[in-house]
Amino acid sequence: MNTAYPKAAELRFDDISIGQTFELLRSFSAQDVLTFAALSGDYSPLHVDPAYATGTEFGAQVVHGVLLASLFSQLVGMQVPGKQALYLGQDLTFRRPVRIDETVRAIAKVIGKSDATRTVVLSTEIRSADGKVIVMGTAKVKVRDDSPTALRISVPSSMAVNPGRRVAIVTGASRGMGAQIARTLANKGFALAVNYFRNQERALAVVRDIELDGGTAFAVQADVRDAESVSALIAQVVKTLGPPRVLVNAAVGEFINRPINDLGWADFSAHLDYQVKAVLQLCQGVYPHMKAAGGGAIVNILSQVTAGVPATGMADYVSAKSALMGLSKAMAAEWAQDMVRVNMVSPGLTRTEMTEHYPERVFKMEAAQTPLNRIATPLDVANAVAYLAGEDASFLTGVNLFVTGGQVML
Repeated sequence: MNTAYPKAAELRFDDISIGQTFELLRSFSAQDVLTFAALSGDYSPLHVDPAYATGTEFGAQVVHGVLLASLFSQLVGMQVPGKQALYLGQDLTFRRPVRIDETVRAIAKVIGKSDATRTVVLSTEIRSADGKVIVMGTAKVKVRDDSPTALRISVPSSMAVNPGRRVAIVTGASRGMGAQIARTLANKGFALAVNYFRNQERALAVVRDIELDGGTAFAVQADVRDAESVSALIAQVVKTLGPPRVLVNAAVGEFINRPINDLGWADFSAHLDYQVKAVLQLCQGVYPHMKAAGGGAIVNILSQVTAGVPATGMADYVSAKSALMGLSKAMAAEWAQDMVRVNMVSPGLTRTEMTEHYPERVFKMEAAQTPLNRIATPLDVANAVAYLAGEDASFLTGVNLFVTGGQVML
């Protein structure tokens, strides 16, 4: 290795917090522009010909826009996260050109995180010396994990299968809404399989909370989008706790608000993998166990966006949640004869890690538009899930319960 290279930062995913800002100052010389022209093949005279550029409305040579954007690559590769970075995407809007030797400031601010995919979302800007925005956009970066990705399980040695125990699986249970659902079901007497994808530490924290309250739980890693991983998950739950009688599908990928024209099919597929593929695999996996036990309950987490007019910039997310609603109803109709109930919970805006980067005014505006004058909490959602999972809802299937404080009334 050439040790003369500058050393990149080595931030872990958990080292990065929403609101953190990273910056660098830079100017580009005429030689920098010529070097980039040689690499890119872009010898436009606006960039490389002083005589031509002086006669334009800019009065001097202009730095290539993509060369400016390379500052974002430097911020990601050297600062946030640095060594473990894998650039996934970057959108850019150019406000005005930058002249050669003009000093600019590149800024990256963390505005979102996804534990499920270990990605961070960055607001990226380049500003002039007087603070005016030159380039702006959003970047998506994966924080790579060099640790093994095989199935990792935390099982207390004293845990034994209890034939009379009510067993529940909650996916995406290491954080936010999923974690609260797991805790609430444990308080109702269920033994919990706390599924997580990447963050074992947080999943174990949920298990500890449950155990401190006198409940039974263990953490089990699985990528619910992968069929083999799902099969291993269910097999381990059966072996450790017993056959599952309740399944809550709460795992969700990251969400970035973007207009339809900026979305590709890959964006839709990413959401469909979590909301349809993963749910189908999990439901098919638990169904034989529930049928053999005389019945069970599946609760799928949808969203308020499945009712009425959705907010803009959510086409990929809305499509996946709407598809999940259709799948849930189809399963409810087909499996009713086996006493396997399939219901849905559709929360309104809820303050979780997925939404924590929203401006405070968004939460205040939503609360003002809600008849009960507040937004939903993870506990509100968890209580609705616990009701549908319990015997008090034994005559309900195919129901979509809106936890919206009155914003949706059906």
